[in-house]
Amino acid sequence: MTSRRATTLIELLVVLSVMGIVAAVVALALPEREQPPSGRGALVGRATRLAIRTGRVVTLDTSIAGAAASLTAFPDGSVVADTAFHVDDPLTGEVRREPR
Repeated sequence: MTSRRATTLIELLVVLSVMGIVAAVVALALPEREQPPSGRGALVGRATRLAIRTGRVVTLDTSIAGAAASLTAFPDGSVVADTAFHVDDPLTGEVRREPR
């Protein structure tokens, strides 16, 4: 009588289950990647991050749709901006979605 060395169906299911659990844990542990904002929201975000990182007031003077616009970001994360930037919440610098 010859004995054959083979993998049983139970062993295969256990290995696949463990691999699935490991893949799920790794997927949950990875940081979420977001698309970088563009347009006005990107300007507000960059100015706010720079002000927080450096601890200094950041003032941005630019032109939006041919009109002069100004934005000031403070080290505490608050923002004062012209209406052209569409800043909803001056304490957080939250920007409204731009119309498409």
